Amino acid sequence: MSTVITAKVFKSGNSQALRLPRALKLKAKTFHLTLTDSGFQATDPAAEARRLKALRALRGSCPDFPDHTT
Repeated sequence: MSTVITAKVFKSGNSQALRLPRALKLKAKTFHLTLTDSGFQATDPAAEARRLKALRALRGSCPDFPDHTT
């Protein structure tokens, strides 16, 4: 099931901004935007760093799991 949420685009000085609905309250102050064929993907760099740290902590915990990090 997917949910469609509408955000408003507005101009702020010489930049465009995206006004997100209250339901999407964000904790992060910055995001990395990656352009894709269908638009863009927003990633919270702090959350990405936490996920990577958690994955690194698991490294070697399962000897049968292939290691593709080297």
